[in-house]
Amino acid sequence: MAEFKYAVELTHVDFPAPDVIAEDYDQESIYVSGLPFWQEQQFFTKGGGVLPWKNETDRACRKLAKHMTNLAESMEADLKVHKKPSPVTVRDALGIFLSILFWSNHRPVQLNNLMEQIKTLEIKPLNLEERLEYVLKRGNTFLGFRQLNELTLEQRKLIAKK
Repeated sequence: MAEFKYAVELTHVDFPAPDVIAEDYDQESIYVSGLPFWQEQQFFTKGGGVLPWKNETDRACRKLAKHMTNLAESMEADLKVHKKPSPVTVRDALGIFLSILFWSNHRPVQLNNLMEQIKTLEIKPLNLEERLEYVLKRGNTFLGFRQLNELTLEQRKLIAKK
C-alpha cells in the first residue's frame, strides 16, 4: 500500500494527508469524507477527474452545500453538549467551504500560499482573509463554527447573485 500524499498544490499545515488508500475511492465523487479536495488531487496528480470548477459548477456547489449542512448539524450537536467536534469533521467542513469558494470562482482549490490565492478570487465574502484565519485556528470552537457557517452562507448568496 502506497502512502497517500497530497499534491504540492494541496499541501497545507491544517490539512494533513489522511491515512487512506486512494484507489478505494470513486473517481467521480466530488465529496469524500475525510479526504477533502479529492477532485483537485486527481487533477494535480493525474491531470484528470471530474473538474467541477469547470463543468456544472453551480450543481457541484449545491451538492457540497448539502454535505456541509449535515456536517454543520453534527458539529452543532457536539458543541451544544460542550464537546468539541472531531478534527475530521472540522477539516471536512473547512474543505467543503474552500471547495465552494474556489469552484464558484471556476478554479481548483490551491492551498499552498492560500491567503495569496484567496486575494486573487473575484467572488468572495467580505474580509475573508481575516475571517478564514480565525476559522483555521479555531474551527472546533463555537465561534469558529459560527464564522464558518456565516462564510459558507455568504458565499452561497454571492453565487446566487452572479
